Amino acid sequence: MNRHVVIEKEKRCPSSTPAESGRLIDRARNAFWMAPMSGITDVCYRQLMDEMGAGVLVSELVSAKGLVFNSEKTRRMIAIHKNPGTLVGLQLFGEDADDYIKIAHLVQEQGADFLDINLGCPVKKVVQKGCGSALMRDPVHLEHFLTRIRKNIDLPLTVKMRTGWSAEELTIHECVAAAQNSGCEWVAIHGRTRMQGYDGRANWDLIAQVKQRTTLPVIGNGDIRDAERARTLLQDTGVDAVMIGRGALRNPWIFKQCTGTLGEELDPTRMALIRRFHELLGPVYDTRRTLLYLRKLAVWLAYGYPGAAAFRGTMFQTPTTKEVMERAEDYFSGVDTLPIPRFDESEVFMMGGHG
Repeated sequence: MNRHVVIEKEKRCPSSTPAESGRLIDRARNAFWMAPMSGITDVCYRQLMDEMGAGVLVSELVSAKGLVFNSEKTRRMIAIHKNPGTLVGLQLFGEDADDYIKIAHLVQEQGADFLDINLGCPVKKVVQKGCGSALMRDPVHLEHFLTRIRKNIDLPLTVKMRTGWSAEELTIHECVAAAQNSGCEWVAIHGRTRMQGYDGRANWDLIAQVKQRTTLPVIGNGDIRDAERARTLLQDTGVDAVMIGRGALRNPWIFKQCTGTLGEELDPTRMALIRRFHELLGPVYDTRRTLLYLRKLAVWLAYGYPGAAAFRGTMFQTPTTKEVMERAEDYFSGVDTLPIPRFDESEVFMMGGHG
């Protein structure tokens, strides 16, 4: 992070195909994946994380019903960048199996490698419709639900879930069995219940127990704030991969740290990442959305550095992208030679409904 560099803009997908490898997961670039996060992992941010070496990329939460009704806004959310360097999946939510079947061709036409169903969203407006975490409350129904979808779509099917509805209603083992019986390729598990939201600690002991009891590939998720913890959890729990969410927002170099490739090439500085993100946003969004996303990235990258609070305060009052870039340049020029700040476990950061 001590030298400016133009980030590679175009990468080729791994040459292996389903015919060459029986398992979809074997085509992943590495075992350290970018977690899907609502309002964050859009097409531009996914491309940025692709260029930073994330093992697999998954879209933000997309409404299956919105695609059925041909919502223009929802259709834009399933765009995939050209020539991804690894697997890219689109994550959908919805309570009606037939909705997924109706729109699976749209997901496939975008170039997605898999369709991911969200069984973990804790947000009230989602679970009230009977989707997200609510689908985990009846594992028998869940198996029928997933089986119907799997039998009627061509794309590989994956799921992301929590450990259950509550501490008294831990259905994770039954739901993983439902995913396996229905033909899913893998299950990603956020180690919290729906009632926890984002409070408390992710239960990695339970994730490890799930892995011991199933032959389905398991991806663990929750509270991974640095590369050391990511590698330790991967080894100690026996999971097949780990998903990194908030830790990657503050430290996009985390995937390279996990794989030991940081420094093998010229790594981008924080300002170089912001410039690259600006390049990616321009053709996709209007001025207002571009400004919003640039502000957010700059603020995430500033966390933990001297003067970060004051920088955050001014950034969200900065009215133009030009001024955002100028103020970011001024700020990061003074900290870019400093080491990446430690993301302490006691520190509160992005504790909202992002994934």
